[in-house]
Amino acid sequence: MEPFRRIRAQLEAFFSRLSPRERVMVSAALAAVAAFVLFLAVTGISRSLSARTARIADKTQMLSQLGKLTAGYRQAQAERQALEARLKGPPVQLMSYVSQAGAQVGVEVNDLRPGQPATAEGLQEESVEVNLARIDVPRLARLVEALERGPGIVRVRRLRLSTRNDDPALVDVTLQVSTWQAKAGPEAR
Repeated sequence: MEPFRRIRAQLEAFFSRLSPRERVMVSAALAAVAAFVLFLAVTGISRSLSARTARIADKTQMLSQLGKLTAGYRQAQAERQALEARLKGPPVQLMSYVSQAGAQVGVEVNDLRPGQPATAEGLQEESVEVNLARIDVPRLARLVEALERGPGIVRVRRLRLSTRNDDPALVDVTLQVSTWQAKAGPEAR
């Protein structure tokens, strides 16, 4: 505390030796220096606050994106689990299912040929080729929708249309309908 008192006393002595005109000039210079220092401090604080606000906005945006990604991941996980549950469900008897779906929408399905079963990555695929003659497009659309809405995983993998010369409103169709089932692993035996 003593060094500060000594410095203060020296400054007062220096200030008292100045003429009134010099005192005004020194006071103005000190006020200008104090204003400049205050300006620098306010500018620094303002920049610091702006930078902090920008970091908060960036982190808020990252958290928002993280929330969206988390929701998307959860939805994908739920879809994957639902798909796995459908794969592990009871097998679909594809030929009888196709015939029943055709009967429900009023399409006579009687030309069915089973395809070669295939296995890949723990899945077993069963397919059937269906030939339909003289069918209109709206009934075909209802049949495809009925096939893919059923139990398990049933999809129309290939669809080939041929127009007819005798009636342009009707088409001949060849469909490949497939279903997949989880292949029984060694622990299931």
